[in-house]
Amino acid sequence: MIDLCNKHALVTGGGSGIGRGICNVLARAGADVTVADINVASAEETAVNMIGQGEIRSEKVDVTSRISVVCLLERVLASSPRVDILVNNAGIIGAKDWWLREEPNDDDWDAVFAVNVKGIATVTDVVSQHMIGNKYGKIVNIASIAARQGSPDNSPYSSSKAAVMSLTQSNALKFAKSGINVNAVCPGLLWTPMWEAIAEKRLRYGGNGFEIAELSGRQLFEKAVESWIPMQREQTPEDIGNLVAFLVSELAINITGQSINVDGGRFTN
Repeated sequence: MIDLCNKHALVTGGGSGIGRGICNVLARAGADVTVADINVASAEETAVNMIGQGEIRSEKVDVTSRISVVCLLERVLASSPRVDILVNNAGIIGAKDWWLREEPNDDDWDAVFAVNVKGIATVTDVVSQHMIGNKYGKIVNIASIAARQGSPDNSPYSSSKAAVMSLTQSNALKFAKSGINVNAVCPGLLWTPMWEAIAEKRLRYGGNGFEIAELSGRQLFEKAVESWIPMQREQTPEDIGNLVAFLVSELAINITGQSINVDGGRFTN
């Protein structure tokens, strides 16, 4: 069993979906967890319902604002001696009302790269300075299997996740001598609020080759799982959390610069 007792984890985008699953797994492994999200109500809901041995708190953060990130770290360090683990999970798939547009527009490109790429770069830059001082740190970035193949209907998202994989490799090399491991996880198909919106868009504009008449969003998702996932089962936020917990543990001390799929065999590279 992975033991993260006496470790403090900071998880961005922890208020829902994959982030909530990651927070739950880390808390059960014994870590102190700060759930950070731009939606403070969601962060509080995650924190209230988490079960763990360590201290659990919620905080608001806007990863596109360096000032917001700096203030977050200051608040965390005011009550905790250090941050051992950073999970860069905050991410979006488009700008406001993206699911109502058949094709992404300039706003989607700007918003997605501001959060998914520059946001990770900013949070990592701020928190890594603290980790460098401690000569210790574990950083996990949440990418996507969309980075492996691209996307016919959302180039901004898939491109941003490919950039996350490259940024992971760069930071792994940059921080290696400081005792900091940097890895990425590429989730497969998960029924989260993000996929609910994806399903809504695909039912509106076409179902990726599926016959979509009379289908609900959930049924469309299940068809995608059946068609695309060799193991014939969906992934869960806890699946992603389990790999994150391993990567931030001492069991993974010599793993860095890797992007690992959790996708039921969808991609084998």
